[in-house]
Amino acid sequence: MNGGAGLLLALDGALGPFSVALVERRPGGSERTASVAPNEALERGLEAVESLLAGTRPEDLQAIAVSTGPGAYTGMRIALSFAKALALARHLPLIAVNSYDVLDGPEGAEPAAAFVAGRPGRVCARLRLESARTVFCGADAEVAEALAAALEPGARLTCSGAWQGAAPRLGERGIIVHPSPPFEPPPALAVARRALCGEPAESPHAVGADYGER
Repeated sequence: MNGGAGLLLALDGALGPFSVALVERRPGGSERTASVAPNEALERGLEAVESLLAGTRPEDLQAIAVSTGPGAYTGMRIALSFAKALALARHLPLIAVNSYDVLDGPEGAEPAAAFVAGRPGRVCARLRLESARTVFCGADAEVAEALAAALEPGARLTCSGAWQGAAPRLGERGIIVHPSPPFEPPPALAVARRALCGEPAESPHAVGADYGER
């Protein structure tokens, strides 16, 4: 991967294992990934980053991306801390990608809802309907009720992420749940692919976490 190609490094700790992806910033470019268990993110996360960057020239790394949540609190904070430190140390732009965009199904599918599991007993869902995006957070039953109230009876809702807990209540309200195909793991690869079309933050300091408490 040394041949002068611009590279993007992406980190995720919100949607599963701590994962890292290194991708070329061109159509059809090469992609490499590494992952560590969530409980080893702090101790081994930087090792995963170093393993992907081994053999690359510093000038080839052009940007860093990171998932900002919502999702696993500890993993998200670790990934954010690593990404900000790397961006500041290398003077690189930092691109923030939220978990809903990572999980969201095809843009043409509406209505659609991306579900993210947060702290125990809570889920957040972002509803995409008529180009508007609305976030609901709470227990599975509460979120399902809020989604059903926003939809017409008999609506076919394309669901992605942690939708299984809300599905029974949605069905009771006459909403047809249509699962969206999952993204290709690890999550950092999906973050990287989203970031290729994203805009960097004004400063790494401007990138913050979304804890899904709205």
